[in-house]
Amino acid sequence: MRELGFVPVCAAVLVWMAGVPGMAQTDAGSWSKSYPVSGKASVTLSTGDAGIEVRSCGSCRSVSVRVDWRGRKPGDFQINEFQGGDHVNFQMKEKPHMNFGIQMGSFHSPQVTVETPAELDLEARTADGALKVSGVQGTLELHTSDGAVDVGDVGGAVRLTASDGTIRMHNVTGTLESRSSDGHTTIDGKFTSLTVHTSDGNLDLTVGEGSQLTTASSIESSDGKVLLRLPRAMAVDLDVRTSDGQIDCKLPLTMEGYNTAHSSGHNLRGHLNGGGVPLNIHTSDGNVTIVGQ
Repeated sequence: MRELGFVPVCAAVLVWMAGVPGMAQTDAGSWSKSYPVSGKASVTLSTGDAGIEVRSCGSCRSVSVRVDWRGRKPGDFQINEFQGGDHVNFQMKEKPHMNFGIQMGSFHSPQVTVETPAELDLEARTADGALKVSGVQGTLELHTSDGAVDVGDVGGAVRLTASDGTIRMHNVTGTLESRSSDGHTTIDGKFTSLTVHTSDGNLDLTVGEGSQLTTASSIESSDGKVLLRLPRAMAVDLDVRTSDGQIDCKLPLTMEGYNTAHSSGHNLRGHLNGGGVPLNIHTSDGNVTIVGQ
């Protein structure tokens, strides 16, 4: 009789535990957990072969993480997660396999979706997966080795390092440092400081109306064209150089120097609207076009 009476008691305990706020919920299709925060959230995310999406939940007071397995076996992955105060750390990586086989049918990597308060400090890193961040503000450190990057409606101090993948950054406010190796890059926003470098891929950069650079800024491309749109009222000192490409500036400049000799590359120096902080634009193999908006 005691053994028979023990079963419903255990079941009741398990049901109660599943309802505890913040406790991980796991099923065949997903894993999820919520972490309450009382102050400014700090989040560190790291995945191997999985995409990450971080988005704002507005004035909420928690960080919620969800993993959608998308047909993969949960047992193939290891999740390490913990919370210390207002800091949440989540890491997921695929377990090593000793056997080799052929994957039949369509293959999908897991997707990690994170909802956070609008203001936070974030470090997000993927080894081989897309990275998407939207609607948050703070210190944002973003890294991806092989995956597309989509960042929109963010502000603060944004730093991106990407190796291989298309980059789209829309409506960024504040300071931006972006370094990418291989992929087309499109950026627009209202900036106070810019450092943008791409090794192999065209760069389309729009500095929005109301921007005013307060520190020396630079734009570099090793192998690709640069199209730069600047506010017509922006005051900067321009220094444009290209080793093997043409320079076309459609804004009125107070010229300091212009050289088109093939032996020394092409360079242009001048002041926009009386001048201001330096804005250096250098390419090794690609045209530079500067237009107003």
